[in-house]
Amino acid sequence: MPICRSPISLCLAATLFVGALPATAQSYPTPMRTIDIPPSRIEPQEGPTPPQEGLTLDLGALDDADDAVANEAPLAPAAAPEPSAEQLALEAIAAAEAAKLRSANTSQLAAAKAQLDRINADQNAQQERLAKYREEAAAHAAALSEYEAQLAAARADRERWAADVAACRAGDRLRCGLGDGRR
Repeated sequence: MPICRSPISLCLAATLFVGALPATAQSYPTPMRTIDIPPSRIEPQEGPTPPQEGLTLDLGALDDADDAVANEAPLAPAAAPEPSAEQLALEAIAAAEAAKLRSANTSQLAAAKAQLDRINADQNAQQERLAKYREEAAAHAAALSEYEAQLAAARADRERWAADVAACRAGDRLRCGLGDGRR
């Protein structure tokens, strides 16, 4: 039975032979319907066919393809091609740049660590200064309250003295102070 080389039959043949069906279609078997067309109904194409729009493939004869596959030598593992001088130079430049980048990264990391250490030291020093300030402020507040207590005591003593002097002048000799006799 001759193979009809129309674009539709080529697409179907390509998907069946290559296995280019979607993954969902290949994951489980699907029932295929086949249509048997008697050879009398297929009209052979005479002479060259006019070019059609779209993609057309020339498959050739199946016997030629089988002979080509049989005559083909098995593929030997290909040896890695020798790198050219330009490739070697580019690799050397890339290695030098990578080394320079690693060096810059290392120095940047060291600088960042030193900066973080300075920041931590400054924060610790600030905390110490703040604690010292708070201690001094508390001591100052205690001194102020002690001073005000002394002032209040001194005012009370002065008021008591003024009251004693006024009572002494009024004639209450018990509240008069003792003099040293110099007047």
